[in-house]
Parts: sequence; C-alpha cells; structure tokens
Amino acid sequence: MTAMDKFSYYDTLSNLVPGLIFLWALSILGPFSTSTVSLILTGNVIVDPILLLAIAYLVGHLLQFMSKYSIEPLIKYLFWNGYYFSEIFLIEPFEKCSKIEMNRYLSYAEHDLGIPTDKIDLLRDPIVMRDNDKIKVATSVSQLVYRIIDAKSSDTAKGQKAQLQNIFHSFFRNTSMLFLILCIFDIFTIILHVADADLKNIVIMILNFGLAGIFLYQAKQRGEYYVKGLFWSIA
Repeated sequence: MTAMDKFSYYDTLSNLVPGLIFLWALSILGPFSTSTVSLILTGNVIVDPILLLAIAYLVGHLLQFMSKYSIEPLIKYLFWNGYYFSEIFLIEPFEKCSKIEMNRYLSYAEHDLGIPTDKIDLLRDPIVMRDNDKIKVATSVSQLVYRIIDAKSSDTAKGQKAQLQNIFHSFFRNTSMLFLILCIFDIFTIILHVADADLKNIVIMILNFGLAGIFLYQAKQRGEYYVKGLFWSIA
C-alpha cells in the first residue's frame, strides 16, 4: 500500500463514510425530515451526487475534529486512566499486556533502541502510578518507544496491518461522534416539542445513544489493537 493509497483509504473511511452516514441518518434516525435534508440538493442528477459527496466529506472532517476533542478524551478517561494507550502500554503496573510480552518489549527497548536502564526500571516500578513525577517520566518513555517503533514499522507488511487498525479507530471514533450528535438533536427535539413526542422519538434517541456507546467501545478496541500490533510487528 503506497502513501497515497493509505491516505485515500484513511480519508475515505474516516471522513467520507461517516459524513455520508450522518447525512443519511439525519432523516432516518434524527429529528429532520427527508424533505428538510433534500434542501441541500439541486435536483440535477449530475450535480447532486458530486454535491452530496463534497458535503459528506466536509461533514466527515467536522466529525473528525469534534471527535478528537470529545470522544478521544472520553475513551482515555473511561478505559486508559486518562492517558493515551501508547503512554501506558509499557508501564508494567497497568497490566496492558502479558508478563512474557512485557519482558520482550522492554528488553527490545533497552537493547535494540538504547533506552537507558534506569528508564526501563521505572516502567517496571510497581508504585510508579503513585508518584506524579515518576508517572510523567514513565508515560513519556512509553510514548517514545511507541513512536520509534511506529516509525520503524510503517513500511513493513505487519506494520501496515497495525496501521489499518488505526484507520478503523478513527472511523469508529467519528461514527460514535455522529450518533452522539443525533442523540443530542433528538433530546432537544423532545424537550422543545414535548407535547408531540411519542414512543418512537424516545426509542430512536435511546438507539442513537446506544450506537454511540457501541462505536466508542469499538474505537477503544481498535486503538489498542493498533498499538499492540505495532509492537508485535517489530519487537
């Protein structure tokens, strides 16, 4: 897969597809009617598909921006102790991989990448999480090793498979964002038109909230697969 292929695949899956899903879901799972959504179209069979793709692409980028500053921090808070997974992956007390794998990765970091022994010992320190100064250093070391391996493995076949998981992480994160937005739209619609709200409105709101949670968890898993895959590919 070339750099251009990777970019195109990432751009399509992470931005265009969520944008298209969002535009479709506005009238199906959101509070807007089909006629409202169709106002963005011209009625021209040639122009409309191009216009729709362009709008979906822009919406996808907006979802990407919003999810980066909302869904990503939420994933870190709920699943990774407030850090990126790569920042805690090599810190042994967090137990993000087996003892055998941890020994192999830390040995590789020390002997092949030249990480100082005192920094490796810090990653093994059972009380490192209780010391703010130590945890800052430990997370930076874990992140450093991850970045080096990411750079080393980017052009390998196994590294490409790991990078694919990162693309899916972004896709699921953006998809979680779009369903969360739909859920918020539904909530405001119910509040503003409480007299007209029925069971269908409430069910759709709950469905959107549930889908947001499902895709959030999928994003968490793919983020972990990405980091683990990088280490499996080289260490």
